[in-house]
Amino acid sequence: MFPRSKNALCVIQTTIMMTSQEIRKKSERNKLVENENVDLKTKLKECNHCNKLEEQLKETRSLIQSLKHKNKNLEAETSKYQSALGIATNFDLNVDEHDDSVKLNKDILELHDTLENYVTNLKPRIDVNINEAKKLLENYGCQIKISEEEPNKPLIKAVLQRHVLEEIFVEANFYFDFKNYKLSVKDHHLESSIVDQATTLIDLMGKLNSNRLGNDEITRLIPIRLRQQVYIALGTRGFNDIISQDSKHNFIDITSNKMNKMMNKFRRIKDKETRKRVNAMAEDLVRNVLRIFYFRLRIQEPMAQYHWFKNDEKINKSYMKGCWNEGDIKDLVVEVCSFPMICRPYSDGFKVFTPAKVFSRRFIKRNIMRKLTDKVGNIKKKFTQNGNSVPTLQDNYDSNDSDDSGESDGSDDSDDSGESGDSDETN
Repeated sequence: MFPRSKNALCVIQTTIMMTSQEIRKKSERNKLVENENVDLKTKLKECNHCNKLEEQLKETRSLIQSLKHKNKNLEAETSKYQSALGIATNFDLNVDEHDDSVKLNKDILELHDTLENYVTNLKPRIDVNINEAKKLLENYGCQIKISEEEPNKPLIKAVLQRHVLEEIFVEANFYFDFKNYKLSVKDHHLESSIVDQATTLIDLMGKLNSNRLGNDEITRLIPIRLRQQVYIALGTRGFNDIISQDSKHNFIDITSNKMNKMMNKFRRIKDKETRKRVNAMAEDLVRNVLRIFYFRLRIQEPMAQYHWFKNDEKINKSYMKGCWNEGDIKDLVVEVCSFPMICRPYSDGFKVFTPAKVFSRRFIKRNIMRKLTDKVGNIKKKFTQNGNSVPTLQDNYDSNDSDDSGESDGSDDSDDSGESGDSDETN
């Protein structure tokens, strides 16, 4: 009996030991699980915090985008105010100076072409009134003689181009003389009124800068910016068709008709279609002359100017262009300047936008005594024509048209062929 009880006891003890081990293992496993739960809870808290951070980040990003959009709008608005107030400190149009200069040059060259096409080359199926042309050449002091047999059409063409421009200038100067339209409220006097009132305001702002104590940049620069903005607008829309009347601008219509009638005195275009096409060019020609010479030049800072070269001035390739041989330049002078030089003056010189177009001839060598005799004859002629005239002598003797050696060849040593290489066959 005892051995059997002993075995049973051993079994019980073994079972108890195994159970204790299992309980210990389970207890350890429970602890691990609890630790894992703690970690998971911690991670869950961290995840919740991350979610909150993500939400905050989204809100922050949205706010940033909103602020950027507002900032962009504010920058645009500020830019408008800066433009209006003249905050910019560079008035050589540096932002657009290159583009503006290129465009101005391009527009002037296009005006050259328009003027040439309007005057025409005076050749196929075009009759030239030589008598009227002779009078015109004499008015411009030209020394080359023309005739029915030798009309020298390139010279006549050059003089007509000069004449057309100057006649447009005469009409424009009268139009822009505001006292002629001071009480007018007509729509076609708008450009004249704008120029007059803008000039007054610009002068007043200049006086504010010079006569009132202060040293701020805005007041100093506003006269320049005001001038530029006004003439930019006029150079863009000035002399366009009138909306309220649904018609051409009166000045353009009247002046272009005057130009056509004037040109018909000097040349008659036989072909009806060609005549109609050429006459139609007058409107754009007048409008572009006004925009360039009266508006676009005044946008520049300092303001650009135009300059006519006088008869007998020596040829200078830097400021003039025409047809000549390089070897002959030292012997050439201006017969007539058909299009002025466009330039912008500076304290140390000037910048040339486009050189003048000139028709040249060889200078005439005459001794001083003969020149004085000619001048006395001219003065007597003036007294004979108009007894009330007060003669003035404003001639300069220089190497361009005199031979100071005193030697006389007894005749005018001149080349009346005009520009070197420029004959009647030139287009």
